[in-house]
Amino acid sequence: MKGSRLRSVLWSAAITAASLLAATFWMETTATAQQQPTFRSSVDLIAVDVQVIDKTGHPVANLDPSQFEVSIDGQRRHVVSAEFIKSTTAATDARVAGDAPLALTAAPEADQYNTPGRVFMLAFDVDSFGVGDSRNVVEAAERFIHELQPNDMVGVYAFPLGPKLAPTTDHALASRRVDTVLGHREPLHGQYNLTPIEIIDIVAETSRIASRVVVTPTRQPGPDGVLPPVVAPDDSDTLRRVEMRECGTTDTECAEGIQTEAATSAFLLESELTESLNGLRTLVQNLGEYPGRKTVVLFSAGMVVSDRPGGRPDVGDLPKLLGQEAAQANTAIYALHVDSAYWTANAAETRKADRVPESRNRERALLGRVLDQFSGASGGALFPVLMGTGDLQLRRVLTETSASYLLGVEPEAADRDGRLRQLKIKVDKDKVTVRSRSWVVIPKKQG
Repeated sequence: MKGSRLRSVLWSAAITAASLLAATFWMETTATAQQQPTFRSSVDLIAVDVQVIDKTGHPVANLDPSQFEVSIDGQRRHVVSAEFIKSTTAATDARVAGDAPLALTAAPEADQYNTPGRVFMLAFDVDSFGVGDSRNVVEAAERFIHELQPNDMVGVYAFPLGPKLAPTTDHALASRRVDTVLGHREPLHGQYNLTPIEIIDIVAETSRIASRVVVTPTRQPGPDGVLPPVVAPDDSDTLRRVEMRECGTTDTECAEGIQTEAATSAFLLESELTESLNGLRTLVQNLGEYPGRKTVVLFSAGMVVSDRPGGRPDVGDLPKLLGQEAAQANTAIYALHVDSAYWTANAAETRKADRVPESRNRERALLGRVLDQFSGASGGALFPVLMGTGDLQLRRVLTETSASYLLGVEPEAADRDGRLRQLKIKVDKDKVTVRSRSWVVIPKKQG
């Protein structure tokens, strides 16, 4: 009963928040940090949402508090209660593992306590999609909206520019807003037709060569007084290969031109990635105004970032900060990495028949690296979409979010300092996956 009253209070607060924020939610301002909800009992307990799913993505029911292990900054905390909360489920897949099939309408306890529906934000990384690719994504998103239940709230957020809509139960309005999303991707233009992977490798090679010039004079003689031989770093031959491909020979002027173009392109890609990540940070900061667990469904063709030391684009700790802020706002990010052949469409080898195709495995891992980093920290997941438009992955999101546990966790006094702390949750059950945020902020105790 205690957890149910909490849900009722949170739902009332969500309706109030939605009304107050409808006009200002999407302004480029930083929202105030979300206060961690607490249970009121003989001791104050913090509420922690967690999803426990089986290998097919179905929520696992019938777990008791003793099966959950919660630690804050590595120190185990007592789990007082674990309430299994069912949301209304999509008609396509209503089963909950270990439980009877769910009805297609709200469960009795949801009706009795006015349990809120889920809160979804559909986010579109429009700079990663071309116009044609974006239409396929839009159609998949509209089908996703059609599968939602009436009390589910859904919003729209295209970034860095595009339509925006605060979460609403008006699904028809959300669908119309999604229909206006359009991809803005521009191909990489340059004299030497460099691919993103080539840009990364050339910048990394150039950086290592420059570093080697600086450090070589600092070699120390060995015991016999002889300087050790200079060992060249194990660089790839990307620059030489591109020289031969683009210029037909290796010469200083061609190499310098390629290096300059690689550095310029890396800077542009880095600027685009920074803008995209900051756009997502604004989204999750604003979602922090909504109580309870929220879900961002992110559509992206990938975000290119260096996978080599010294390579660029490099945005430092921005992905980590995004993951922390999403966790603090209790917002799980499910990132759909749609393989729309974006980078291969830009690749020089697709335009010249004598090219050797680059590794698609490395390319795919490269483009999904940042998405995986912040989605996992937020309590969501990265879902690669290698074929089709993502309907299977979107159905998985609906299935996973159809139920969750609300844990009542007893913190220590030292936890209550308003600082960001690492959160880990384990479950004593085989063959299950736990999805929860990796960070938590517990406000100071009032009074």
